[in-house]
Amino acid sequence: MSSNAESTSQRYTRSIAAHERRSRVIAGGVNSNVRLMSRPVPLTFTRAHGAMIWDIDGNEYIDYAAGMGPTILGHNHPRVLAAVQQALQSGQCFAGQHELEAEFAERLIGAVPWIENIRIGLAGSDMDLLAVRIAKAVTGRSKVLRFTGHYHGWIDPLLVGPGAAPTPFGTPPVGPGQSVAAASEIVMCEWNDVSLVEQVFATHQIACVIMEPIMCNTGVIAAQPGYIEAVKALCKQHGAVLVIDEVITGFRVGLQGAQGHLGITGDITLYAKAIASGYPMAAIGTSRELMAGVGRGEVNHSGTYNSGYLSVAAAVETMKILVEENPYPSLQKNTVRLVEGLRKVGNSKGLAVDYVAGSLFQVRFGAQEPMQNREHFAKNSDQPKLLKFLDALQDRGVRPTSRGLFFVSVAHDDRLIDRTLEIAESALASL
Repeated sequence: MSSNAESTSQRYTRSIAAHERRSRVIAGGVNSNVRLMSRPVPLTFTRAHGAMIWDIDGNEYIDYAAGMGPTILGHNHPRVLAAVQQALQSGQCFAGQHELEAEFAERLIGAVPWIENIRIGLAGSDMDLLAVRIAKAVTGRSKVLRFTGHYHGWIDPLLVGPGAAPTPFGTPPVGPGQSVAAASEIVMCEWNDVSLVEQVFATHQIACVIMEPIMCNTGVIAAQPGYIEAVKALCKQHGAVLVIDEVITGFRVGLQGAQGHLGITGDITLYAKAIASGYPMAAIGTSRELMAGVGRGEVNHSGTYNSGYLSVAAAVETMKILVEENPYPSLQKNTVRLVEGLRKVGNSKGLAVDYVAGSLFQVRFGAQEPMQNREHFAKNSDQPKLLKFLDALQDRGVRPTSRGLFFVSVAHDDRLIDRTLEIAESALASL
């Protein structure tokens, strides 16, 4: 065994043992396939606080994975923790309603003026499926247009399997066990090309177009000027519904999400992740008209754990903090400082940092120019080199996501950003 392999093994001894134990009784040793990508094995964590997280071996990390985006206030924010602890005294699963549901809905609608009605669920995948169901019900059509490199949950028909993307558009590839019949209702093309959307509308009866307003599941990529506006106009022209998936960007790009930042809104908006500071909750928001079928019970949306008391308590307190304290100017300032610092230390090593707005960004090795879509990103991202860099960061105590996405929280202060830049420079030097 090489010295590097030995040092890695020693650093993660207990995580390796814990992973082996889990793997005997849990498929792959994880409960989300995204976590399979962790190295040297999916790590085991014991606690987190603020911007820090600790693994079972006692290693300390500046945490930019942020629970894959939810902990915009940092781990265990005292006000959110207090709200959840108070809620614990009342119960969790009532098989009925509670007063916090209305309070959350009122606060969300008050913050996001284009929403009139909501429903609460557990995860972004739930809300994506409900949005598609609503669109199909109101239009009487079955086809959905989605974009290569965007992500809208792990459930059929919206999950895209491995394989070549259709060109210029077509049915997406499916993975083992996925429904070919369900996938036949999906039309997929590259993002940021209005002509492709025009071609799809010319050849298909589309119920809805679903997109991330900033592409965050393959890099961090901005919409071209006028692109979302053009797609919205095409949807209106052809009687289709525009669904904006703000599962990642909601409350992270700003209080009104990417739509507020860009000044363009869809017909249906989806939220999750930062909505409840890491507690399991998601929401869909739209007009009363589009939600009417759900409210009458005609368009089904059900779930035993929807609007769990603890999660809604966390969401209400998160909304209060975001409105009362307005952390967004400080969040953006710190994020931009980290982005600019990484560009400065990494430029000579080929490190590119893709940033659009808010408190998230992507690192990669490739062309410094802004990326346009999934294909452009793939051609300009040296994945083996990125993985080596991410390993070097982790070994030195900085933890982004396993694909190089960074989420900055309120708890990341100047000291931690300075330390991150020092570690990044050392990690780059080791490549």
